Amino acid sequence: MLKPAPGIMRRRGVNAIVLCGGKSSRMGFDKAFIKAGGRTLVERQAEALGGRFGKVILATNSPGKHRVSGRVETVPDGVPGLGPLGGLAAALARSDARYNFAVACDMPFMNADLAVYMAGSVKKGYQAVVPFYKGEYQPLCAVYSRDCLGEMKEALARGRLKLVRLLGRLRVRKVTSRELRKFGDPELCFRNINTPRDLRFLRSLRRLA
Repeated sequence: MLKPAPGIMRRRGVNAIVLCGGKSSRMGFDKAFIKAGGRTLVERQAEALGGRFGKVILATNSPGKHRVSGRVETVPDGVPGLGPLGGLAAALARSDARYNFAVACDMPFMNADLAVYMAGSVKKGYQAVVPFYKGEYQPLCAVYSRDCLGEMKEALARGRLKLVRLLGRLRVRKVTSRELRKFGDPELCFRNINTPRDLRFLRSLRRLA
């Protein structure tokens, strides 16, 4: 497994964005406050990324409810209810870094080494670095440039809220399955905690109990 040096993205001025969720309708309550290992999913993500990136930006409309230490900034959605794309656009607009690694809070198995690898693999001319696994993009565990903001704002204005659809308008570097497997099991890395069944699986794992 590749092991990027801790703090390398901090030196390069790359930030991390944690998307703190929306309605959580399938779970029945706000997933951002699910606890694993004594910490909420948001706290886990912020702590995993905080030592690697310049700062962590929480895209959330409940800023006072998250207890996260370190270089953390909270950003509310410009217009609530526009899903991950709305939160991502708001966070990118506030970020002082050109490139930003963004991840959904309900992906507790996200690999921080993979995040650093993707952020460090940005090539000139690309607007995003996105995992491509089993024929599908994983847009909620990806790197985005602030250069994407124009396309994002246009998509929001037109009500086109799906991030996957937006990728068709961006210059994207695909992260291949071969690259992803260097950092562990992609199936686990991209697994979301969306339902009570997913939550039972999460709590069945001793290392996250």
